[in-house]
Amino acid sequence: MSRDLAAVLVRDDRLEDAGLHADDRVTCYAHQTWAQDCADRHTPLTAGRQLAEALEIDRIRARAGAGAGV
Repeated sequence: MSRDLAAVLVRDDRLEDAGLHADDRVTCYAHQTWAQDCADRHTPLTAGRQLAEALEIDRIRARAGAGAGV
């Protein structure tokens, strides 16, 4: 991470704490990078995505339980 990016991340965090809307950031809080570099990595949260994630977690837990002899 460059010094410029680190400084702007801190600035954006402070501005957001002061009332800046998250969509107005020039950096990405989640990915700690410039917003334009990760814009395509953010997908909207939908019921289908939540269900798919819950099913995947259940699948992983079932698989881990089967491997442990449970």
